[in-house]
Amino acid sequence: MVGNILIVGDQNKQGQELKEALKKDTHFSAQLISRKAATMEELARREADLIVLNPKNGYSEILDLYYGIRKEPPLQDVPLVLLLDESEMKAADLPSGIQEVLYRPLRLVEAVARVNLLFKRIHKVDQKNLITRGRLTMDITKYEVRVGEKKIDLTFTEFELLKFFCSNPDTVFTREVLLNKVWGYEYYGGTRTVDVHIRRLRSKIEGKSSTFIETVRNIGYKFVSEE
Repeated sequence: MVGNILIVGDQNKQGQELKEALKKDTHFSAQLISRKAATMEELARREADLIVLNPKNGYSEILDLYYGIRKEPPLQDVPLVLLLDESEMKAADLPSGIQEVLYRPLRLVEAVARVNLLFKRIHKVDQKNLITRGRLTMDITKYEVRVGEKKIDLTFTEFELLKFFCSNPDTVFTREVLLNKVWGYEYYGGTRTVDVHIRRLRSKIEGKSSTFIETVRNIGYKFVSEE
């Protein structure tokens, strides 16, 4: 499952634990942002699919965050989850727009499972449309690619090339086969276009410590998962 989760607030130990658990046990991109840095403009810029409110100063901070978020058009429909001490919950009259409450101290396995279920229910995630290879995740229906937390912008051809590689890991393909499968029978541009596109694709998805596409000398290319 892929999605961008933003954890907002200054209960850093609990927020960090949830972030690490989500990164370890799901394919969510999870980010922390302090209450001070969490202006509505910044929250909108982060393009979260789900926001976790992790307040340090109790119920008043919850309401402040909640109503601020709900007043911003780009954020109005983003699902909200609350991290809260159980003792605080007994006295809280929560707004109806809070979809889930996770209690501190966190039971991480349960917390991850509940976030997974909420995300799946709200966003109607179809696992058949996702391809995951190590830290790289492709959402076929949304034409989205992420490496870890980073969203990658690809052209249509780069996306189709990467999808073909990800669907056939550890298989070596010649340039002619790649032209046939990705560009189609009607493409007459020559095999050099494969090299150009692969070079551009690698520059976008790979880094100093990440290699996904390997050159097989005198033959072609293959995709290797980081796992």
